[in-house]
Amino acid sequence: MHLAKAVPVLSLSWILGCWASGDTAVEIAPSEYFEGNDGPWSSFFLRVGVPEQTVRVLVSTASPESLVVSSDLGCSTGAFGTASVPSDCAVSRGTLFNPNKSATWNDLGTFDINDNGVGLEANLGYHQPSQFASETLGLGLTGPKLDNQTVAVIATAYPFYLGIFGLNNQPVNFTSLGNYSSPSFLTTLKDQHIIPSLSWSYTAGARYRLKQVYGQLILSGYDTSRFRENSASFTMADDITRDLVVVLQSISYSGSTSTTLLSDPINIYIDSTDPNLWLPDSVCDAFEQAFGLTIDSDSGLYLVNDSQHTQLLNSDAQVTFRLSDVTEGGDAVTIVLPYSAFDLTAEPPLVTNQSYYFPLKRAANETQYTLGRVFLQEAYLTADYERHTFNVSACTWNEGAQENIVTIPSIDSDSGGSSSTAPGGGGSSLGGGAIAGIVIGVIAFVIIVGAIIFLVIRRQRKKASYMRSEPEPDVAVLNGPLHNASGTPGPPKFYSPETVGGSTGISNTDSNGGSVVGHYSEVLDGRDAELDGNTQQIYQLHGESLPQPDGEAPTYHELPGTEIRKTASGRVVSAMGLTPSPEKGEGGDSPPSPYVSTLGSLGWPGDRGDASSDLVSPTTPVHHGKRSSIASNMAD
Repeated sequence: MHLAKAVPVLSLSWILGCWASGDTAVEIAPSEYFEGNDGPWSSFFLRVGVPEQTVRVLVSTASPESLVVSSDLGCSTGAFGTASVPSDCAVSRGTLFNPNKSATWNDLGTFDINDNGVGLEANLGYHQPSQFASETLGLGLTGPKLDNQTVAVIATAYPFYLGIFGLNNQPVNFTSLGNYSSPSFLTTLKDQHIIPSLSWSYTAGARYRLKQVYGQLILSGYDTSRFRENSASFTMADDITRDLVVVLQSISYSGSTSTTLLSDPINIYIDSTDPNLWLPDSVCDAFEQAFGLTIDSDSGLYLVNDSQHTQLLNSDAQVTFRLSDVTEGGDAVTIVLPYSAFDLTAEPPLVTNQSYYFPLKRAANETQYTLGRVFLQEAYLTADYERHTFNVSACTWNEGAQENIVTIPSIDSDSGGSSSTAPGGGGSSLGGGAIAGIVIGVIAFVIIVGAIIFLVIRRQRKKASYMRSEPEPDVAVLNGPLHNASGTPGPPKFYSPETVGGSTGISNTDSNGGSVVGHYSEVLDGRDAELDGNTQQIYQLHGESLPQPDGEAPTYHELPGTEIRKTASGRVVSAMGLTPSPEKGEGGDSPPSPYVSTLGSLGWPGDRGDASSDLVSPTTPVHHGKRSSIASNMAD
């Protein structure tokens, strides 16, 4: 493999290897939709089946399975009961899924989401017949994708109008299938080394904040730019179906007046599956008095009319929740919800006509005490199942804040074995210097790889271009010998044979003080003095030399070389070791030429011997056996 191809392949493999190593947190981008018939809520994408069908769902911190809306029954009259089917049903329900178009749908049967009071939202009285299957499931538009995940198709518009994505790490059990157990999506990601730990962070988003703040979901990490750190840390409860339990020490109201809505601490479960606050009767009574609420007997909701809605928005009322891991004292965190957080809209089939409502429910017993999705608009929740701890923090609302995602490592990589890495739990993460070092290292690596690729490709292109191109002619041969050019006007120099045969000590300047090198440059750049019509023209013919005009003195130029000596016989020995012996012209007794003539003939002026085919320009290689010695002598 060529280096130019090998380098990018190796670089890509290195990058993919780092990503696939599962050492960093994975953030799932929101859909950028606010939707739902009891919201609106910030949703997320799921990719279901093969080929993929994309749907939008809400996040369930309690569910181990995912639910999607059926394409066959999700918008049928039976799904909406007495309510009419909305014209935009498919879109309003997050788009529909058709299992018949998926090649990987492995049907497991029809089951309820809970059985005998055990299962998803069983304590809140949820019932939802669902068609379960093992299916390919991807999270987000570009997030991780897994095979053989538990997915169920639902039809009815209540209790789930939109589908859900399950974040809980517990497996799904099918008792009627021989206690068949299917691992959760989160657990499978950890087992396949796609994420480093069984942990996640989630906040529901807030449409009323800034310019609409979408929800955030991060697997094996948290974003410090989205919350305010605190010292409170919480231990998960033993009940795996209600594990994220905190002590709600108090609830207070402030607005036109101030009052305490809850004074006796209670244990309460945090769950994003349901939108409501499920509180004791006495606390609901206090809410009714503070906000002037009344319950609607038909829908069971606290409906708010238009005039009351405007009044409440203008009241700047807010509710403060104080949470701790102990009933009295201890570290605590306060979460403040403005009235805008409770300003939600109910649509059919929850109500006959669209209406504002306040998300408050009366709990039948303490197993129903729940802080629902409305609470997570202002709270940032991080759960770590390996250490059995979680953290609740108040969200911050800073326009243009830059994300700062911290990875929660596995407990196996934690030397302490039990130290918390949740926000505010005292865990350690990469410091600013380490992060900067990693970034600089990655940038340097990319620059080096890019430089190598550039140089290799450039070299290959030049080589390919050279192989394709015709050999360029010798410019010196085409232009004629440079030593015959005269760059500037001036009297010619005359050398007698005696002078040529002796030492002359000629300098590199002409008679006018001009540089010979300058004359050469004029020839190379097209300004040869021979072209101006004012100087002697030199013609090179293959037949014979042109006769020398009468009355005009010949011009001789000396080539660089060594001193030429004559033998006793009068023959001249050249610097190259050659002894040319041309025939003399009639009546001529001129000495033989000490140089190879560039005019195609050999000898001194006046000799008119025949042109020799062996005679060449000083710049043209001589194709004889003594080429190497000639070149060596000329170089000297």
